[in-house]
This record gives sequence, structure tokens and C-alpha cells, in this order.
Amino acid sequence: MMDNPSVSNAIAILEFSRRVTLALLEDVPEDKWCYQPIPEANHATWIVGHIAVTDDSALAALSGQSSLAESWKGLFMGSKPNPDLAAYPSPAEMLRELGRIREGVVGWYKSASEDMLLAPIPGRLASLAPNRVALAASIAWHEGLHTGQLSLVRKSLGFAPKFG
Repeated sequence: MMDNPSVSNAIAILEFSRRVTLALLEDVPEDKWCYQPIPEANHATWIVGHIAVTDDSALAALSGQSSLAESWKGLFMGSKPNPDLAAYPSPAEMLRELGRIREGVVGWYKSASEDMLLAPIPGRLASLAPNRVALAASIAWHEGLHTGQLSLVRKSLGFAPKFG
């Protein structure tokens, strides 16, 4: 249903937010993925895992299917970041899962009928958007919130800005 402007816009905003996130991560060395600029601040590992869990929750709300390991939910939702990188999946695994789950979200939008797009969101995510097509903007906004945190991590590590 890619000829639908609502779908095209939903996908464009999801792709844009992900490009920004990946650009901010591309030059962060693996040994800095748990760097916290202040105690208990979100680090890159927690942010990436949290975004993946959030995408999986959105996919479950859209399609009824969750595909992320249950252990990720405990690590990255309602938790405090652990400064020990060994407590988490590897950055490479995290990036794979981040991409895989976003592909599922985008795939759902590409295959959704107009009725599906305009249907209300069930469950706890209903407060985020009036319908399923609008949920894409909420997903992208949430990711943007956390890319702001990644920008702070980068700045505190002395990395050059990626944008602006």
C-alpha cells in the first residue's frame, strides 16, 4: 500500500529517526557503549536496547506479534542502566535486533489496509496516538528523545557533532 501518502509519511519518519540514531552510534567504540556522562544516565547500550523493546511493543500492538527475547524487556524497560557491558548482549547483536524489529514495523505499515491504519491502538499504547498510522510519529518522537541522550554521551566523550 505504498501509494498511500499516510503510509509513505509514516515510513519516511521511521526511516529518518533510525538514520539519525545509527549515525550517532557509528563511530562510538564498543568499549564506550556503557559510558555514562553522569551516574545512572542512559548509556548507548541501554538506549539501543530500549528503542528495540519499544519498537517490539509497537509491533505487538500493530500486528499482535512480539519477536524480541523476553530477557530484553527486563534489561531495557523500567530498568536502570548497568555500567557493565558484559551484562548486555553485544553491540553487534543489539544493532541487528534494532534493525530486524524496525524492518518488522515498516513491513507492517507497507502491508496495512486503510482500515488497519485508521484502527485505534489496543492496550497500553493507546495513549500515544489516535490510530495505528499516527503511532509512527510517536515511535519516531520517542527515538528522537533518546537520540538526544546519545548526543550528550557523544559530546561528553569529546566526539564531534554529527548534525549542526
